[in-house]
Amino acid sequence: MYATVTELRNRLKALGDDDTDAALTELLEDASAVIDDEVGQSLTLAETTVTVDGSGAEKLILPRWPVTAVAEVVEIDVDGTERPLTHREDYTWSQSGVLTRLRRCWPCHDQAVRSTLTAGYDAEDLARRVRRICLRLAIAGRRNPAGADSEDIGDSRVRWNTPGMELTTGEKRVLARYAARP
Repeated sequence: MYATVTELRNRLKALGDDDTDAALTELLEDASAVIDDEVGQSLTLAETTVTVDGSGAEKLILPRWPVTAVAEVVEIDVDGTERPLTHREDYTWSQSGVLTRLRRCWPCHDQAVRSTLTAGYDAEDLARRVRRICLRLAIAGRRNPAGADSEDIGDSRVRWNTPGMELTTGEKRVLARYAARP
């Protein structure tokens, strides 16, 4: 989650609302999922193991970035035989999530390379921009769970600029810098 229950509770109290921790956690998880869907990956810094198809070229693009560490790279033959590779002897890696095979190409078959890597953004890097978006989405989800753009009650009509947990154009621009490569 890109914001805390305490941060959301403080914002909602200012609006006169008070919910359980479980309800607020659910709102924050939903808001974080909207952000992840927009950028095409989780932004949270985490270690993960991925198995990717071979490219048949010197370069192999990992599904997460920015990469901060690569703990292990293993080539997997078609028959399942595994061959651990050594950094700087067999491959190098870049922060942009590219593994470069040295002196040869990556295999060219499905599920050819397994890598354990750490990728994502430090909480400080995400702090202001993404936390603000996450909190606004969670509040919108709390205030307008049906995602309506307007409501008529008797003679009164209310219109929302952003219905429910939907990103604004400006928020999409902010998140574009974190978007996963195609």
